[in-house]
Amino acid sequence: MSGQLQLRIVTPERPVFQGTVDAVVVPAHDGEIGILPRHARLLAALGVGELRATVGTTVQRFFVEGGFVQVSADRVTVLCDRGARLADVDPRVARAEAEAAATGRSPDAARLRQRATVLERVARRSSAGSTAH
Repeated sequence: MSGQLQLRIVTPERPVFQGTVDAVVVPAHDGEIGILPRHARLLAALGVGELRATVGTTVQRFFVEGGFVQVSADRVTVLCDRGARLADVDPRVARAEAEAAATGRSPDAARLRQRATVLERVARRSSAGSTAH
């Protein structure tokens, strides 16, 4: 299967995506990682943000948060705490989530604000029809 990757994105609740792609960009905890076929074996912690999977000239976009990405033998497995296709994310709901989290004073509030803000940003970008990498 040279030239392509098998991508699988899974949350504890459900599989989000499974298919063949040409390239993947994942948000790691310390920056983005670009993955092409024949990539070296890799295990990295995920951050929060947009995962982009390219098939030909089409870019499929997903929101992922927390978990791990594993690359081995042209297989990319993303095990994330939360994940969804960006087309399924409503930016207004994400903004409401960010505003609700902003009022919280718990230790989780900062993480929730970050998640909601990133989710809103990538959802807005996706709804604008952006295909840039």
